[in-house]
Amino acid sequence: MTASKSLPFVLLAVAAASIAFAANPKDMARLKKSDSFKECIRCDLSGADFEDRFFQLAILNEANLSGSNFDGANLAGTQLNDANLSNGTFRYTNFSGAQMQRADLRGANFKGSWFNWAWFAGAKLDGADFTNARFVGAQLQGTDLSKAKGLTSAQLRGACADANTRLPPGIERPWCPY
Repeated sequence: MTASKSLPFVLLAVAAASIAFAANPKDMARLKKSDSFKECIRCDLSGADFEDRFFQLAILNEANLSGSNFDGANLAGTQLNDANLSNGTFRYTNFSGAQMQRADLRGANFKGSWFNWAWFAGAKLDGADFTNARFVGAQLQGTDLSKAKGLTSAQLRGACADANTRLPPGIERPWCPY
């Protein structure tokens, strides 16, 4: 095979290696075959790079996204119930309307992200960094935010937190009409 004919194969191999360092190759292959990413339940996409990718309305329940890069991605309306997003980076990511029931978000970086109308029920958030994140209409039900970083009362003012939600010291509980 000549160098010019083998170049596309080499480029494809390099691209695949950069996308999936620790992820399950079968899950990554399934993801690449799809024109529009819709569902990947119980997928192992750990350590993958999805910067600026589009996952709106995707179903990622029970997926392992730990250590992945989703900076600038669109995850609006995505289902992330029981998913592992721990130690991932999600800077300036759109989570508007996302469902994150019992999701593991410990140690993740959410600086500047949007959680407008997102649902956090029982999510694990120890060490997660929410500096400059937005929470308009977010539902914080039974969620422990007491060890989260970068939160202010102003950020949470438009959110809804029930009596079982724990907040960091000095943060006012946002008013909830129900």
